[in-house]
Amino acid sequence: MNSLPKPNTQALSWFYGEYKKGTLILDPKYQRNPIWSLGQNCFLVDSIISGCPIPQVFLNIDSRRTGSNRETLYEVVDGQQRLRAILEYMNDKYELVKTTAKSYPVSDIYAPLIGKKYSQLPEGLQDTIWNYQLAVQELRGWNEQDIRALFRRLNYVVERLNKQEMRHSQYFGEFVAAVEKLSNDSFWDDIQFFSRKESQRMKDVEFISELFILVIAGEQDGQKTIDKFYADFDVDFPKKNVHIAKFHRILESLFSISDTVKTTRLIKKADFYALFGAITRIYSDPKTVLDLRPAISKIKKFDRELRKPRSQLRGIYAKYSASVIEGPNKLSKRRDRIEILENLLRNSLNI
Repeated sequence: MNSLPKPNTQALSWFYGEYKKGTLILDPKYQRNPIWSLGQNCFLVDSIISGCPIPQVFLNIDSRRTGSNRETLYEVVDGQQRLRAILEYMNDKYELVKTTAKSYPVSDIYAPLIGKKYSQLPEGLQDTIWNYQLAVQELRGWNEQDIRALFRRLNYVVERLNKQEMRHSQYFGEFVAAVEKLSNDSFWDDIQFFSRKESQRMKDVEFISELFILVIAGEQDGQKTIDKFYADFDVDFPKKNVHIAKFHRILESLFSISDTVKTTRLIKKADFYALFGAITRIYSDPKTVLDLRPAISKIKKFDRELRKPRSQLRGIYAKYSASVIEGPNKLSKRRDRIEILENLLRNSLNI
């Protein structure tokens, strides 16, 4: 039976020293927390300089070799995101930024420090961070299997959440607010795009996040970049209103063929993503709503052809069908489908 974790405290200066020596292991294999945004990092720094407590960390202490060659490694079992945010600030990796009161309600101490890195803080505040005592639970003699089991217990509630529910609990800023508002557009109910269960588990918000990213930066490889956009645009979201307006115009354009979407394969996620991407590519005037009705007959023909057995499909129909089967969310396959539907729309609309 393993020894019980031993409660202790360590100053952040100790963590910084071990970090510099390379003996503080911040990224063990079982850690899989989402990316922290700059706003979250700054809010944590504010907690430290304003004297607020922050959650404890768990360290596994592993001594290796013997005699004068002995080395002790400190593996962060839980708390690596917090420590990474603190240590990167102490290492002048980022400066404090202005945050919104709604997202990250910082203390009154924070405002005069906006734009400052750690080395630019008044000496007294540098000392406050340097000497801040962090609660630590020390593990000794635990094997990897037991540590993984402990990590699962510490993150039991998080593990029960799906990825989008984790994002919802992790981010509070500009991007998440925009996406969750877009998910409330009546268009989604009108075409009955999401099931009740999907909405309950925030799968609707996750998919709309992908569509919103499509508007901002083009098609992506699966869901690999969603966390990055949530983090990058958490505090500062350039051209937010422009992107939101474009998204709404695309939905309004889609409304002109809503009955066709509902009754064809375009109601499926992979196909709708391709259709949305095709409209994004041909959309030019931000004040104009495209009338897609001239494309209805070709969309219906396209749908009828794709309902045939795969052995009978030829040309673009075979290519489109294969792109869904071989990897609906792979970047190359998404681009194949978007290009095919883009050409269909351009031919129909004479663009």
